[in-house]
Amino acid sequence: MTGQKGRDLLLKIGNGADPENFSTLGAARTTAFSLNNQPADATTMDDGGMQRFIGDAGVQSLQLKLDGVFKDSIAEEKLRAAAFNRLVPNFELWFPNGDKYAAAFAVQEYSRSGAHDGLESFTVTLARSGSGTFTKASA
Repeated sequence: MTGQKGRDLLLKIGNGADPENFSTLGAARTTAFSLNNQPADATTMDDGGMQRFIGDAGVQSLQLKLDGVFKDSIAEEKLRAAAFNRLVPNFELWFPNGDKYAAAFAVQEYSRSGAHDGLESFTVTLARSGSGTFTKASA
């Protein structure tokens, strides 16, 4: 497998319309994608002291942490509005190879920063709400 250019990882936010249009917020400079599967413990007295799980009865959570730069002020306003208004908009995460992950996310944490001689950057932690859809890039 060849390496992928991290600079091509894009985060897009939906506008809530039907059909929904997505705008690129910016490019992620660093990304952490964390999937947690918490299976349901189904251990009984008959299991001889061995723990038994039911995987699909448990809870799955997904958290996405991004540090990046905004594409423009409109992109920053959309993310800020989602954070301040406790919205759960639809997002798309586009991977460098063309794969896409789409889901509704709550903005858990949001910050922005900048230096006098550089670009303004943002850090956001998103928590998935409900299920998501992974779409493989077409060949």
